[in-house]
Amino acid sequence: MKQQEEAVRRRIEKQRELEEVEREFRQLKRQQDDLLSRIGNAWRGNHSENRLGAIALDLAQEQRMTQKKLYNLDDQLQAEHKQAKADVEQAKEAKSDATH
Repeated sequence: MKQQEEAVRRRIEKQRELEEVEREFRQLKRQQDDLLSRIGNAWRGNHSENRLGAIALDLAQEQRMTQKKLYNLDDQLQAEHKQAKADVEQAKEAKSDATH
């Protein structure tokens, strides 16, 4: 039972971490949009478009890295949930076998 409780606790921690990463991701996206808008308003012409494009690429890369981290955390959470569920089933079977 201790292992199951620990697995549930880790799952809850991972879920909170995932939610935090999702909040950070949304905030990063808002900041990216705001930054691109400000730069676009401040600079005009072909030169500014080139710089704006480079900044957009940098921000897009940062966004992809954050999204990858989010997916990895979600995958870990799913795997841990699956393992915890299997552990609970195994414990139920063991208890059932012990009572027979």
